[in-house]
Amino acid sequence: MARLPEVNVEGTPFNKALANAPEILEAFQQMDKALNNILEPELMEMLRLRSASNNGCDY
Repeated sequence: MARLPEVNVEGTPFNKALANAPEILEAFQQMDKALNNILEPELMEMLRLRSASNNGCDY
């Protein structure tokens, strides 16, 4: 059972959870956009996989 309700916004379940605090969602989206502009897609995916692994998430 989710601890935070998912807000009806487009995107991943993570984005839907962040949408409970719109200012945090906006900051996260800005950071994600900036990283995507400077890092290659393969490196971004490796970062996501490593972060998921470090947090015990089956990404």
